[in-house]
Amino acid sequence: METRLIEDSSAFALLEPFWNRIVVQSAANTCHSTFEWLFTWWKYFGADRRLLLIAAYEDGVPVGLAPLYVGNGTTEPRDLHFLGQGLSDYADFITPRDRSDVTEALVSALLDLRLSWDGMDLEEIRAESPSRGFLDGVREEGSVPAVWQTTVQCPYLPIEGGWEAFYATMGKGFRHEVRNKLNRWNSRSNGRIEGLELRYADRREVDNAFVDEVVALSGERQSADGHRSPFLNHPDQEFLREVLPLMGRRNQLRVGELRSGNALLAFMLGYQWQGVVYTWNTQYDPTYADYSLGRIVLVSFAEQSFREGCHELDFMRGEEPYKFQWTTLCRTNLALRSERSAQTAGDMQASPGPEAVQVVQGETSS
Repeated sequence: METRLIEDSSAFALLEPFWNRIVVQSAANTCHSTFEWLFTWWKYFGADRRLLLIAAYEDGVPVGLAPLYVGNGTTEPRDLHFLGQGLSDYADFITPRDRSDVTEALVSALLDLRLSWDGMDLEEIRAESPSRGFLDGVREEGSVPAVWQTTVQCPYLPIEGGWEAFYATMGKGFRHEVRNKLNRWNSRSNGRIEGLELRYADRREVDNAFVDEVVALSGERQSADGHRSPFLNHPDQEFLREVLPLMGRRNQLRVGELRSGNALLAFMLGYQWQGVVYTWNTQYDPTYADYSLGRIVLVSFAEQSFREGCHELDFMRGEEPYKFQWTTLCRTNLALRSERSAQTAGDMQASPGPEAVQVVQGETSS
């Protein structure tokens, strides 16, 4: 086995034929480990940063990846980060589940590059990741004072059985509210004005026109209640305008939308990867907040996922109350941060709550 350091986008691009095959075999098998997501992210966020992508090869074929970059040392510390950090809900070394020797080779190569980086700020590693022990080795052998911190919980729902049986478990109150809100909408126009009924559509590909609608809807919501959205940030929006159509063309995108007439009133933007549907961003028109359009679009989106035969609905990072109406199961995300980065992360918790950063003492608990 040999390792190679990839430091430019051209060499990064050459890994595309192998990348997702490695992802599928790894414990990092999520939508945010895919080539489409990470390569496009680097295109928009890599300026003035150093790519530190390490690939492990066996018989000339890539078998493992450490998708990393280093801060520029001027406007940000020279810390190690995972590609995608900030917009990715999950990140990790990408190595076969049963090949600890591949991870060990990548860690050894990373330590050989110790003079290239000063600290670590590695976010959104699942608590059960097999890489944790190896990352402890980087911390110890690299003489980097660092701590594990809990960043956030990620609710998820295993999909078992049919939709009707599952939906019955949501409780009469939940189902009654959805039905009542739909009835209220229909009676709003006496059910007679053609085109004003709510229509749910399942979208697999998007274009700039759809993103424009999403941006407009997100802006209206932010003006109404301050709700934040990556579609209103730059260069986040430019990144999404490129990566979403790309993922759509490769059958990795799932969007549910509610319309009345031609107007987009609510949407659920998700990804599909290896039988898991990930809910990543949702929005609704605040003008019609009383009609619970966000809940209605999620019900339709979940039903679609059940009927497609997906095996899990992943609500991704964040502990918004609506997610716990669907499930009590959570995964825990961790970060391995140098003391300086850990302090910065702690300072950013202006109002500690269920998502507050916590230092992990020993094994993490979910």
